[in-house]
Amino acid sequence: MRSENNIIKALKLLDYFTTESPNLGLNELCRLSNYPKGTVHRLLSSLEDCGFLRRCHEYNDDRRYQLGIKVFELGMRYQQNFELGKVALPFMKELKAEINEAIHLTVRVNNEAIYIEKIDTDHPIRLYTKKGRRTPLYAGASGRILLAYLPDEEINEIINKPLEKFTDNTPIFKDDLWNKIKYTRAKGYTLSKEELCPDSWEIAVPVFNTRENVVASLSVAGPLSRLNDELQSSYIEKLKKYAGLLTEQIGPLPL
Repeated sequence: MRSENNIIKALKLLDYFTTESPNLGLNELCRLSNYPKGTVHRLLSSLEDCGFLRRCHEYNDDRRYQLGIKVFELGMRYQQNFELGKVALPFMKELKAEINEAIHLTVRVNNEAIYIEKIDTDHPIRLYTKKGRRTPLYAGASGRILLAYLPDEEINEIINKPLEKFTDNTPIFKDDLWNKIKYTRAKGYTLSKEELCPDSWEIAVPVFNTRENVVASLSVAGPLSRLNDELQSSYIEKLKKYAGLLTEQIGPLPL
């Protein structure tokens, strides 16, 4: 059997904190997990440093802990994404009925874009995408829309690192990406062709909340054989229409 790594061990420690046992001490966690005391101590210290646990100061001599604010933040983020998908789904169905291509709703999680909702085309030839798919922010229209509306400093932090090239068309150079970002901000949409996989295109627009923060991207995608200039213009117009309707529904949903 493969030994557990520290990430798995740390997640298992977090799982011992329940409604019935909200506060746990070092010795209790050693007993529950069967991990050595030194291992548990190191994992608890790391989880505390990252905000996933906090020390219960009233029991400081016993090194007791409870779940930290980071766990709450992750839970709220999951809930917001879940609610956003539910609100968006009727609009996505209407959009798909009008254009009959794959429709995606994507959100940013750290330096990735994650598909939280999808409606597929009825065409027999279609792209392989699914809910839960992760893509980089710099490649593909869904991710780049989310990237484009970040603060410039944050964008530079992301694109200054070595970027993976998925196809010959994947943009990995900083100047090229900044040109695409500036165009996206000026036009309110972005288009990608074969950036993540061959014979594919995607058009994406930002979804704002009523505080003018981008909370998601709405996109349409398909094979290159089913895109031309006239359809591209029509898709952009329809995407912006439905993204606007979605903004009205979600209101001041936070990032």
